[in-house]
Amino acid sequence: MQRTRAAAALLVGALSLSLVAAGPPSERPGQGRGPADGQGPWAEQPDETEPEELAPADYIAQRDSLSQEEYPETITEELSITTHDGEELYVELTRPDPEVYPDERFPVIMEASPYHGTLADRDGIRIFPDPEDEDGDKIGMTGYFAPRGYAVAMVGLRGTGRSSGCLDHLGPDDAKDLKTAVEWAASDERAWSDGRVGMTGHSYVGSTPKVAAAQNPEGLVTIAPSAGLASMYDHQFQHGVPWFLQWAGPHYAYPLLATNRDLPPGIDTPFGPTGDDFGDNPQDTGCGWQNSALLAGHGQVTGEYQNWHAERDWRAGAAAADLPIFMIHGVNDNAARIPAAEWFFADREPREDDKVWIGQWDHGSAGATTCTDADSVGHVTCRFDQWQYALHAWFDRHLKEMDVDTGPSVEAFLNGDKVSVDDRWEARPGQLPLYLDAEGQDGPTLSTEQPDEESSVSFSALAGEGSVEFVSEPFDEETVLRGMPELDLVASVTGQVVHLVTSLWVEDEDGQRRAANYCAINTHLRHDVRVASPVGPGEPMDLSLQCFTQTHRIGVGEKLVLEVGTTSEHHVPSFAHDADITVYTGPSAGGYVLPLVPGDELHDDVPLREGEDGDGDEPAPAYEGPAQGPIEETVTLLAPNAGLFTADGVTDGYAEFEVLGQDSDGGPYDNAEIQVVAEVAVLPADIDLHLQRRVGDDEWETIASGATFDLERETLSAGRLEPGDYRIQVQNWAGGPNQVDVFIRFLDSAGETG
Repeated sequence: MQRTRAAAALLVGALSLSLVAAGPPSERPGQGRGPADGQGPWAEQPDETEPEELAPADYIAQRDSLSQEEYPETITEELSITTHDGEELYVELTRPDPEVYPDERFPVIMEASPYHGTLADRDGIRIFPDPEDEDGDKIGMTGYFAPRGYAVAMVGLRGTGRSSGCLDHLGPDDAKDLKTAVEWAASDERAWSDGRVGMTGHSYVGSTPKVAAAQNPEGLVTIAPSAGLASMYDHQFQHGVPWFLQWAGPHYAYPLLATNRDLPPGIDTPFGPTGDDFGDNPQDTGCGWQNSALLAGHGQVTGEYQNWHAERDWRAGAAAADLPIFMIHGVNDNAARIPAAEWFFADREPREDDKVWIGQWDHGSAGATTCTDADSVGHVTCRFDQWQYALHAWFDRHLKEMDVDTGPSVEAFLNGDKVSVDDRWEARPGQLPLYLDAEGQDGPTLSTEQPDEESSVSFSALAGEGSVEFVSEPFDEETVLRGMPELDLVASVTGQVVHLVTSLWVEDEDGQRRAANYCAINTHLRHDVRVASPVGPGEPMDLSLQCFTQTHRIGVGEKLVLEVGTTSEHHVPSFAHDADITVYTGPSAGGYVLPLVPGDELHDDVPLREGEDGDGDEPAPAYEGPAQGPIEETVTLLAPNAGLFTADGVTDGYAEFEVLGQDSDGGPYDNAEIQVVAEVAVLPADIDLHLQRRVGDDEWETIASGATFDLERETLSAGRLEPGDYRIQVQNWAGGPNQVDVFIRFLDSAGETG
């Protein structure tokens, strides 16, 4: 996954594989509320003890109760859907062969995507990557569900793939098209359909089910969206603060992607291969540009919510949709940040038939799942066979109306390989109020007691960097946070437009930190993201920041660190150059309310693969022996790519290596983890790393990526690698000619280096 840089010129080539969502933050519940007066540090909670039988579901164990391959003979047809304005949406439909199974109707699983033919296949492998045929080839949703009695419709959005029209960026035409597509699939005129339609998808493709649900189409009975959005505003901004990379997606990336399909075939670009629709709809070539955010108005610079966003805001309709939703999102998503799902997590009235999977996932990289360990995984498909059978069970229950178990309503997959479960999602199941104190005994502190006296602490944002940290005491018991935090600050700034961004870290006893939450606000949009308000230099302001929904486990002895600054790894550090920021604390200064799960019993996770932990198949392999030794290589880079193009030996260099199964004496290696550090050797530069595995003579598959904004080094890590040929692709994102020293080391199951 490439990502945006602070410099606007480098945003041109950035491609976001997904969007982020919700409506104007100023209208959301929870913005602007601080700890209640007199509330204790551990507020008394209602008796909500967990039912004894509530536990993480083992979906693998119930696979035999799900629909089976009763329809092994299937066909794939090329069809089209006529839209309200006469455009044609291209559809590939895979279903049981009507000549073999005549007069039968089937429920429909639909994927509606802008990526078909360029960045993704028409088989649904991105959302469903694990099922394979007898030859080991991936079969996706089409190959898996059709033999089990489903019709699987792969629909291209207008202006993408082989569909006519102009790219609409999930605007009003897309919304009408999605309603039309669902009702087309559910119609009695479709001899193969039983009238029940479900939608799923990941990233942008996880957005289309939400937009469709907001239109209330006849026949749509459920959606299972992963890491999508319901509003373009939160694809670009967090309360007026622009996201890295995603801010530029609607400017350049999506129009370029849509243009690719009309170019001559055989060209590989950062936006996928070209030529999927070459010569078929020449009148539409490039016509999506006029609908892009480039023409959306001055709000693209100021962060204001404007008409372009309003036309692409389906949050209220999605939240009100009268159907069961299986919501899937990662709290560490680095592309579709979890505010994308705030319409569900904070705004939707909980339904007993809704389901939530929320976990420690990022977004996944370029269609690959980046699975490392329990604390840092790629995306939902890193739950492997559990995901396969969980989605299977969901569709069997809601589309086939089978009496199958779809598990607890809430399964929160925590850091440390633990799971928290519940019978309904609540934005704030309990509260842990914390208060900022600028004059704590050991410096700025986070405390469960509100300070009696007013005080303040200041810092300077030189070149967009700078911050102050408030540190808590170590926790004396294990604590689970799950839901939507609230953060109210009183602060002043010396600039007219300054972004305030907070990062909540959990610090262990060794001083190592991991991210637990981020909140942000653009100070000149503090009252309403639709209207700018003047900022008086040095005048204290009451600020209610927009935060991330979170799920996190804090261990005994760990601390919380609230860093208040002007940027983070998620945000563009704009409008904060050489500004001075003062944070005020005291009896009326608000505070930080974290969503506490009181008395939560944590569970061990279930096996993620068929055959693990003795379920009757082959046992998981046992690894013995040390890890293999370290590897050092030097890579030469001649020019930057800035996301616009890549060229081997010019913008990219490679460090090839072999992962060994055994040493020269035949002893086994236990390569449980790989860690890579790349250091810039000549001049500061922003580089990206991609771990790739050889899958053919000249074919490589990306399985992990490292992409931050450090100008001196880059890192990545991944879990166990099977023996074979690998390489580290080093991309020169921004910087002149350079050399990069690449250091690779392996760790065994005990964490010891080779």
